[in-house]
Amino acid sequence: MFELHTTEVSHVLQSVIAPAFLLAGIGTFMNVMTQRLVKILERVRELAIDDFDSDPTPHPAAPNLPAERLHDSLVQRARLINRAITLCTAAAVMICMLIALLFADALLHTDLSVVVVVMFVVALLTLILGLLNFLLEIYLTTKALRGANLLTGKRPR
Repeated sequence: MFELHTTEVSHVLQSVIAPAFLLAGIGTFMNVMTQRLVKILERVRELAIDDFDSDPTPHPAAPNLPAERLHDSLVQRARLINRAITLCTAAAVMICMLIALLFADALLHTDLSVVVVVMFVVALLTLILGLLNFLLEIYLTTKALRGANLLTGKRPR
């Protein structure tokens, strides 16, 4: 039942290489998203500290934007990044489970191909949702750079 031959092991190792590379890519992408989240949270903290200061000078990064509106935008961005990180983490966990299933399939000599395919598709769909949340966060971040005034919603002349 638990008998494996070298050819079977090499076939399983070949099968898990692609999911392992996908897992490495997700890990790198999560590092980028985590850094973006840290920067957003630092900016929210700066705004909170600025609220307690007596100096009413606006922050140089957003001189025309009220602090409350900027805070709301940052909170929305943080939620999107947090959701993206959660979804990508879930996809990474599913890919780890997929790799384990591929080894279990070879070790137990059972046909888990349907389970493997379903898990891979669900992992990819979860990853796609995470990427879409990240794309929405980037959209919000670059909204001001595209010429929209966050205060009025009108384009500058």
